[in-house]
Amino acid sequence: MPGGVFRVIESYPDRFARLHEIVTDTPRTYVLAGSVREGMVTYITRSKVFGFPDYTTIQQDGDTLRVHGRLRFGRRDFGVNRNRVDGWLAALQP
Repeated sequence: MPGGVFRVIESYPDRFARLHEIVTDTPRTYVLAGSVREGMVTYITRSKVFGFPDYTTIQQDGDTLRVHGRLRFGRRDFGVNRNRVDGWLAALQP
């Protein structure tokens, strides 16, 4: 995706909660809506220099987690969302 990334990963007990911790520990990232308990959370991460918002939604779907990171404005994110999401998922690995 030129303006974002979509990943589907296997879930297990507490994996969403652990990923939520990793995401909320990221600088300039906060919850926009939802909760782990509800099974879906959308986060905003703002760029350091200009404060542009990127949205990431994580949704529990049975035995999988769906992670969708995307830009809010513009057409291309130059891989920023892919790198961010892949970094979060790498930090999630045991």
